[in-house]
Amino acid sequence: MSEHRLVSIVIPARNEEGNIARLERELIEAIAGLPYQFEIIVVDNHSSDTTPDLVKQICARDFRWRFIRFSRDFTVEASLAAGYRAASGDAIVVLYSDLQDPPSEIPRLLAKWEEGYDVVYGVRTARPGDPKWRNIGVRIAYRLIWALSEVPIPQNAGDFRLISAQVRDALEQCGEYNRYARGLISWLGFRQTGVEYERRPRLAGESKGPFVHTLIFLLTAITSFSLKPLRMFTLLGFALLGVAAGAIPIYIVLWFIGSPPPGLTTLTILVLGGIGFNSLGIGILGEYLGRTYLEVKHRPLFVIEEVVNLDPTGSGLIPQRTPLSCDDTLIARHRAEAR
Repeated sequence: MSEHRLVSIVIPARNEEGNIARLERELIEAIAGLPYQFEIIVVDNHSSDTTPDLVKQICARDFRWRFIRFSRDFTVEASLAAGYRAASGDAIVVLYSDLQDPPSEIPRLLAKWEEGYDVVYGVRTARPGDPKWRNIGVRIAYRLIWALSEVPIPQNAGDFRLISAQVRDALEQCGEYNRYARGLISWLGFRQTGVEYERRPRLAGESKGPFVHTLIFLLTAITSFSLKPLRMFTLLGFALLGVAAGAIPIYIVLWFIGSPPPGLTTLTILVLGGIGFNSLGIGILGEYLGRTYLEVKHRPLFVIEEVVNLDPTGSGLIPQRTPLSCDDTLIARHRAEAR
């Protein structure tokens, strides 16, 4: 039955012209001889180099390759969302176009899938080629995400992973705009396991993850799956209020015995009390805003500029028009009568 099962390989790309030829060669070598059918979906996040032209040339000579191009840079998380949405496979593998995650590991992911796992994520045992400060920063970021998250998110696991079609369908029900796919997949549950591998250094192109990007990524991951930072503000507010409340009787006693520090104690109490009230208010307000902020905009995750070897409507990339509701019908009728 394996020969009849389809595996989709989703490849986010942005300005990777130096890696496309090697990507095609290594990927075809990795999947050659495997008992599956394959489709390869490259999601171009509005590259400014020749990446789109190179991928479209591959699409012209190999019908298994598909191409999606965004109208602008919608971030890598949108690329993942588009790739998952367009995939038709019984299993979907994400492989970055920089080839730091080796395509030769794909058979190992598929083997674990055959054992019955719905999610098989790659666990990086080493990150050669990255600056030392970046390796340290990434390790700290992973530990912070793990410590603050309210769902178990594996450490040192990136987007290089396999998910089953069932997981993909469940993921499609998550409509967040600011997404953290690794956390969402962990939150979904199902049978999950990791496969250790050594990440390779980048041989061409430039990293798309500078320090600022890493910081934003960290904040997105934490705020998407944890209210702990907000609750820390609330606890800090209570703690400072407690300090201020405890200082008041001490100040009164010192005042009666005639030895209070002139002005300093009063100022300290007022400052701590004000900060405490502010922190408490921010914490309580944040509890509400943190739950609703990401859901109020209802903007699309991405906008498609071009596709090759793919029907954007049939794949769900461009949703069908929602039928008119009763209210919409009445509004249209009133407008027609007004004319």
